[in-house]
Amino acid sequence: MKHIFIVNPAAGSGTAEKKLLPLIRSAVSRSGFEYEIHRTLNKQETCDYVRQKASEGSPVRFYACGGDGTLNDVLCGMIGCANAQLAVIPCGSGNDFAKNFSDRKALWDLDAQMQGTPQPCDVIRYEGGYSLNMLNIGVDCDVAYRQTQIKNSVLGGPLSYVAAAVQVLSKSNTYRMRYRADGIEKEEELMLCAIANGCFCGGGFKSAPKASVKDGMMDICIVRPVKGATLLKLLLKYHQGTHLQAKEAEGIVEYLQCRTFSLQPVSPVNVSVDGEVLAFSGSSFELLPGAVRIVVPKGAQLL
Repeated sequence: MKHIFIVNPAAGSGTAEKKLLPLIRSAVSRSGFEYEIHRTLNKQETCDYVRQKASEGSPVRFYACGGDGTLNDVLCGMIGCANAQLAVIPCGSGNDFAKNFSDRKALWDLDAQMQGTPQPCDVIRYEGGYSLNMLNIGVDCDVAYRQTQIKNSVLGGPLSYVAAAVQVLSKSNTYRMRYRADGIEKEEELMLCAIANGCFCGGGFKSAPKASVKDGMMDICIVRPVKGATLLKLLLKYHQGTHLQAKEAEGIVEYLQCRTFSLQPVSPVNVSVDGEVLAFSGSSFELLPGAVRIVVPKGAQLL
């Protein structure tokens, strides 16, 4: 099997590559495995490179060395190739998909990664691409977009999300949307809709606390308009993943688990797909059970 490390040179504000490259060379030297290191240029180039390598047909293990966006780029290039495996080395600012592993430190143990076992992992397909972790529409997408504007400032890292959330939530934006799932169809004013495979978004907000990346279900968290002190209380519980049991959530939060879902905004909004903000005018969503093989490092588990 060939081991290909897809390295985003911008990850970790440009510092991750310097830390990672010596670890890669040391690990492959010990293992004797055939390997390549590929530095990414942009999303399309990454997808094209991975697709070309995967289409050669030989067994290949891709290591996505970056944030959730890099992971999505590699996924989109290898999806549908049964000979390809996907390993996660979280080097980005949020690394939300990595939180679906029992031992996140093992993801940086390259010996454990190379000895890891591939396991089936679900993928969400939508009209335009795929998501391994989560799609966010509404206010949480606005926060993700604002975060990209300030994350390289003095408020870098996790603080950038907090600062972005405060700025966005102060505007009290809402969005009128139509959605359908399990025979239920509604049109109403919403703050946000999270369409989840994994549990976390925004650098650690546990917006889909019941989610599992291997249960064959999408988790949908819908939040209706809320303001003031109630919003602040609910936001804290949304971060902790306790919002489904919160008194403040009654009539505000709706949580669904389903295989298919559709959402149509009355006016165009944006969507955050695994952290990347794109224009969104509506889509249907489908859960693809076990559509990709994720490498679980030795000693860890996929939740």
